[in-house]
This record gives sequence, C-alpha cells and structure tokens, in this order.
Amino acid sequence: MDCFLCKGNLQERKVNYVVDLENTIIIIKGVPAKVCTQCGEQYFDDETAENIEKIVNQLKQLATEVTIVSYKENVA
Repeated sequence: MDCFLCKGNLQERKVNYVVDLENTIIIIKGVPAKVCTQCGEQYFDDETAENIEKIVNQLKQLATEVTIVSYKENVA
C-alpha cells in the first residue's frame, strides 16, 4: 500500500495519537500505524481505529486537563 497523499512508501511504526477536545487533551502512546516515509501521514487499520475510539470515549469522562495512556495497556 502506498500513501494516499504523496504515493510514498508506508512503514509499520508505533505513534502517539493526540485528541484535542474542548476541555482536555488525550494522548495515546504506542499506537500501531502505517506511516509514510515521505510526508509522515499516518494510517490505522479498522481494529486500531475502533480501539482508539473506545479509549477516547472512556477517557472523555475524566475531569483532567491532559490524559496520557498506553495503547497496549488499554486494548488488552
């Protein structure tokens, strides 16, 4: 698979996924992704995207300004 934006090569990597909501910022560390070696665009498979959505929905309930969690610990 090539990058949709620039047609560059994609490599499997672990990335930090950041969600900026109105009252909080959620950072999920170590998320598996395919990352373009040219432009840096990140792609997530369906399962990973669903897991990210679940994690974010769970953490939105917290009353913290910044939350940092590990992907691996929250998916298991």
